[in-house]
Amino acid sequence: MKKIVILLLIALTVSCTNKVVKEEDGGIPVDSSSVALSKFIEGNIYEMKGNFGDAIVKYNEALEYEKSAGIYYAIAKNCYRINRLAPALTNAKQAVKLDPDNPEYLFLLATIYDVSHMDDSSAVVYNKIIEIEPNNVNAYYNLAQLYEKNKPLEAIKIYKKLISSIGPEWHILVRLTELNERIGNQKETIETLEELSRLNPSNLDLQKLLIDAYTKAEQYDRAFKLCDELLLSYPFDLGLLQQKGNIYIKQNNWKEAARVYEEIFDRNNLGLTEKLQLATLFYAAADKDSNNIYIARKFLQKIDSDTSDWQVNAYLGEIELKLGNDSAAVEYFRKSAKLAEWNAQVWIRAGGLLFDSRKYDETIEFMSEAAEKFPNDFVINLIYGLALSQSNKHAEAKIYLKRAINLNPDDITALSAYGYTLNQLKENDEALVYLNKALLLQPDNVDLIGTVAMIYESEGNYKMSDSLYQHALELDSLNAIVLNNYAYSLAERNIRLDEALKMASKAVESEPENSSFLDTIGWIYFRLGDYQKAKDYIEKSLSVEPDNYTVVDHLGDVYFMMGNKTKAMEYWRKAYELNNDNKKVKEKIEKGEI
Repeated sequence: MKKIVILLLIALTVSCTNKVVKEEDGGIPVDSSSVALSKFIEGNIYEMKGNFGDAIVKYNEALEYEKSAGIYYAIAKNCYRINRLAPALTNAKQAVKLDPDNPEYLFLLATIYDVSHMDDSSAVVYNKIIEIEPNNVNAYYNLAQLYEKNKPLEAIKIYKKLISSIGPEWHILVRLTELNERIGNQKETIETLEELSRLNPSNLDLQKLLIDAYTKAEQYDRAFKLCDELLLSYPFDLGLLQQKGNIYIKQNNWKEAARVYEEIFDRNNLGLTEKLQLATLFYAAADKDSNNIYIARKFLQKIDSDTSDWQVNAYLGEIELKLGNDSAAVEYFRKSAKLAEWNAQVWIRAGGLLFDSRKYDETIEFMSEAAEKFPNDFVINLIYGLALSQSNKHAEAKIYLKRAINLNPDDITALSAYGYTLNQLKENDEALVYLNKALLLQPDNVDLIGTVAMIYESEGNYKMSDSLYQHALELDSLNAIVLNNYAYSLAERNIRLDEALKMASKAVESEPENSSFLDTIGWIYFRLGDYQKAKDYIEKSLSVEPDNYTVVDHLGDVYFMMGNKTKAMEYWRKAYELNNDNKKVKEKIEKGEI
């Protein structure tokens, strides 16, 4: 303890600048230096015990008797220790003001500026320290770290200066490597890493960094050479094998990359996550080499044979979809949904694919479960509602499409589908409200215009429906749905049949297997009196959609006009079984004629 007191006394003697003359209560002057020293010693004892708050109190008491740079420094240091940065900064500034060339005081001030994110002020102070002590390694190093944020080139200069001064020090070389990597200076990154490797040749992680640097610099021969050398010593290191595969990928040599990665893949110690990463690497690169999609599938199928994982099945579904195998894709998505019942996106993917494949009954079955699990998911309600609508289950479709609109009021698909469904339920006034809202959002949407036209047509307002159909075709003269619907409207009215035939022909040309389009052109031929062509097209329509009562009814009419009343009656009765609300079909059955 005696030694500490002597050292502190020396510090105070050197740094004392302003003495404060005080008197005791009786008016007797006291020796302010002695009192200050006594308080300072008490503070120092608290500091040594780790009681920094009490130390600060005693140092401040000492400051009342003597304004010393050393006392200000002691207060600043202890405030900094307990993260009281504002008083730490104030006292550090005061210490430097009283003793501006003291490196220790300057270093504390620079540090406080640094942790207070006052980088420019900190840099100024570090530069001053370097002026005073040109060989102060710590000042150089801290200044370089400051410059790393916004002045990387300046930081690199300082680190190089340090290396020339103290030699190739490990952590400085590491900082140089990271900086050169950040600014894309591959040449210097490689040189620094090679220097580090010479310092520590057994450091495998460092060697791997060097391989990466060679690869980024397109020095593939050097990368392969080092990689193969290391694999002789570490033949089971998966990281090295991955790096070798990556070098092949950088060269766009996906075939050799696949060979290396397959070796990695077959290692028993490779986890599911790592295997999935390898598979998705090739999946993502399918646009670079079409063979990669098959490699990805092979990897994923291997994973699937060992374990059931929803992600694996989801990726396999996407792959089968890309390869045009819709049925296989659906099954993978179904399995994925069952494995991840909590994941709405997988249900959406499977349901959307089923819907796009026009498997509406399967879509309904699948999405009914999804709608129960995710009642507030917009897309699930929309797909389910659309599938119900396509299956003519309009009363049910209305519920889910309305829910979809509540969840997303400005979605065009939901608004138009809901409007169509309301139209099918003969709620045309309400249907027009939603369809017109959709048209306000997209006034040139041809499908919407066509749907509104269809509603006006169903109400017998042909002037309005014809005008809208014509406007839609002005916007898109090849829109198959509008062409078909307009043509069918004209055929039903038995007017402008040649024009209707041209429109129907375009529609069929665009979608030769569309049941509705085939029925329309067949019905136009019926109106034109060409019953054989009518029969051919309508029969083809029925082969696509055998339970469509309108098409069945039409074929009955064709047979009647061809003189085959037995066949006609057979089809009318079938049409009536499919829809016993159709009074016109009932009348034909009762009369035995059209």
